[in-house]
Amino acid sequence: MSNRRVGIDSYDFLQSLRYLGMWILIALISAPIGVIIVSLFQTAITWVKGYLSTAGPLIILFAVIGAVIAAIISRIEPGSRGEGIPSYIRGVRDDGGYLSFKASIVKLFSSFATLATWGSGGLVGPLGRVVSGFTSTLIGLFKPDAGERSLRRTAAVCGLASVVAAITGAPIGSGLFAVEIVQKRNMRYSDLFPAVLSGSIAVFVSGFFTYDRFFELNASHAFLELRILPALLVTSLLAALGGRAFEMFYSGVSRLMRRDRQKGVELRFAAAAAVAVGLSWAVNPDMMGTGRDFLHRLFEDPSVVSGRLEKGIPLVFAALLMILIRAVSVGLTVGSGQSAGFFAPLAQIGMLIGTFTAFIFGYSGNPGDLHILQAAGLAGLIASSLNVPLAAAIIVSEVFGPQFGFPAAIAAILGFQANRHHTVYDVTLGEEDPGARQRSI
Repeated sequence: MSNRRVGIDSYDFLQSLRYLGMWILIALISAPIGVIIVSLFQTAITWVKGYLSTAGPLIILFAVIGAVIAAIISRIEPGSRGEGIPSYIRGVRDDGGYLSFKASIVKLFSSFATLATWGSGGLVGPLGRVVSGFTSTLIGLFKPDAGERSLRRTAAVCGLASVVAAITGAPIGSGLFAVEIVQKRNMRYSDLFPAVLSGSIAVFVSGFFTYDRFFELNASHAFLELRILPALLVTSLLAALGGRAFEMFYSGVSRLMRRDRQKGVELRFAAAAAVAVGLSWAVNPDMMGTGRDFLHRLFEDPSVVSGRLEKGIPLVFAALLMILIRAVSVGLTVGSGQSAGFFAPLAQIGMLIGTFTAFIFGYSGNPGDLHILQAAGLAGLIASSLNVPLAAAIIVSEVFGPQFGFPAAIAAILGFQANRHHTVYDVTLGEEDPGARQRSI
C-alpha cells in the first residue's frame, strides 16, 4: 500500500513539473512576442503621426481617411472588427484557445489604421487579441488540439497577459486580468499561473525597449486619512454609476449604428471617426487617440481639464465635460465597429471622475489626496465596466504604488457589485462573430 502511495505521489510530482515546464516555455514564447508587437506598434504610430498635420480640419480628414482604410481592411475578415476582448473571450471560453490567425493579422492592420490617425481608443483590446491569436496559432503548430486544458488556451491567455503587462507595467494584475476577464467565477491555477509568469517576463523584457509605457506615474506617497473617506466613497459610487452609464451608451450606439451589418461599413466608420475626433480636438486635443499625454498631464496638474475651454469656467464643470466627451468619443469609435480598445479610455475617464470629486471636496491642490481619488476612480470604473475587480485593484496598486491598494480595492469592489450583471462586452458577446467558427489557419 505504501509503495502504491509513493508511486502515485511520484507521478503527481512529475506531472506538476511537466505542467510547470510547459507554462514556463509558453510564457517565455508569449512575453517577447507581446512586448515586440506593443513596442513596434507604438513606434510606428508615433512615426506616422509625425508626418501628419495636426491642424483642425486636416486632422479630422486624416481620421476619416484612416477609418475608411480600416473599414476596407476589415472586410477581409469581418470578425476582426470591434474592441478585441470579446473575440478573445469567445476563443478561450468557447473554442478552447482557438483564435483565427487570419483575423489576428487583419485586426493588427485595421487597428493601426484607426489609432495612427487619432482614432479614439486604447491598445489593450486590439493588441491583446492580436498577440493571443499569434501565440495560440504558434503553439497550435505543435499541439493543435483545443480544449479547456489545451496548450493553445494557455498560449492565448499568456498572449493577452503579455500585452497588458507591456502596456501597464503591472505583472500580477495583467495575468489576473487575462483570466478574470474570461471566467471570474471559476478561475483556475492552470490559467492564472502561466498568465502571471507571462506578465512578469513581459515587464522584465520591456525594460530593454525604449518605448514609453502607457502608465508610468510617479504617485505621491499618500496616506489615507479618515477625512478623505467621504470623497473616496463618492468617487467609488460615481465610478460604479459611470461604468453602468457607459455600458448603456455604448450598447445603444452599437445597436443604433447596426455595427454587425456589412453594408455601409465605410460610411459608418468615417462618420464615427469625424464626430469622435472632431469633438476631442475642439475641446481638448490631448484626449485624441489613446490620450496617453492627457492622462499624464492630468496626473501632474488637474487644471488641464480646462483644455480649450474658457479659463473662467469652473474646473469642476470642465472635468465633467471632459468625462462626457471622452466617453462619447470612444463609444462612437468602438460602437461603430472600429478596432480600438476600452482600457485606456476607461482609465482616463476613471481618473477624471477622481479629479472631479477632488474639485468638489477641495482636494485638488494636494497631490496625495488627488492621486488617491484618481486611483480609486480608475479602479472603480475598470471594475464596473469590465467586471474585473481583482485585476483592477491589483493593476492600480502596481501602477500607483502599494499605498493605493486600499482605496483601489474599495472602489473596485463597489464598482463591481453595483454593476456585476452588466459589462461593456454584453452587446458584442451577444452577437455571432462572423469569423469565430472559421477553422483555417
